[in-house]
Amino acid sequence: MSVRRWSVAVLAAGLTLALAGCGGDDEPKRPEAAPTETTVPVYAADMDPVMAAMTLVPASAKTLAVTDYDEVKSLFGFDDVTGKSNPAKQNELWSRADKEAAQVSGGVLRDVDQQLLDKYDWGAADVVWEARFTGGKGGFVIKVPDRIKPGPAIKAGVGPLKGAKFDRETHLITKHTAAPGDENWASEETMTAVAGGPATSTYVVKGCAEGGPKEKTRLAPVEAYSVEFGGGLATLRLGEDRDDLFHRLKLGDRVAAYKKTFTHGVADPSTGRIGFRVKNPVTAATLVTSKPVPFAVCD
Repeated sequence: MSVRRWSVAVLAAGLTLALAGCGGDDEPKRPEAAPTETTVPVYAADMDPVMAAMTLVPASAKTLAVTDYDEVKSLFGFDDVTGKSNPAKQNELWSRADKEAAQVSGGVLRDVDQQLLDKYDWGAADVVWEARFTGGKGGFVIKVPDRIKPGPAIKAGVGPLKGAKFDRETHLITKHTAAPGDENWASEETMTAVAGGPATSTYVVKGCAEGGPKEKTRLAPVEAYSVEFGGGLATLRLGEDRDDLFHRLKLGDRVAAYKKTFTHGVADPSTGRIGFRVKNPVTAATLVTSKPVPFAVCD
């Protein structure tokens, strides 16, 4: 079920069900363990994008931004648009997406889209999902369809593809990702606990946000958090069994930009989630990727 249809159903129910997350109550697929001595989780094609990306994010990374472009297309009825589609149709897709959709990863290939289309016959509209991480060298993961052959563009060092690698079996373009057998985010329970499920975009942070209250509070520690977007909804995940969510909701009211953008908050302490309506997904995505998230601050 697309995020658009899910979000409409949730809004009709009055936001309470928003706490089911942008993709429903189904638990995200956990990574399968590689048959090695270290038992480090590895990528599998049937994983949701966030969990799939976590199997490749180095343990030293600080943030992870994932955008599912199949979901972005679905929001506007552009499911069939690819790099081979009419240029006007592609332009319409990006115009709608840039004005109405949360794209926390920023579009890794957008700046070289025309160059890729002109010289290599594929481009940004062919990306299935992408993930960008910061910390250390920083890097990215881009999933492309089986028909795409990015090798020549990588060899030519087009834009961010310089220094990238392509796996013909997984159809993943990667740069500065964790080496096979190395520790990754998928091997850390605190990170997988906030991975969430299918969504338009998900922003994940290791650790808490800066700017906690000076006065004494009842806030529990935050080891990791995520903000998940789908249509006009957002879900904050802090991990299960938390008794501080209502206090954290109040902290959001102290920050004018968040109070205006993240509205009708509903908390579920048992699952550690807070659901919101967002008036403008683009503004909301910009906030969580550029400003400390007040609902996830350190105590």
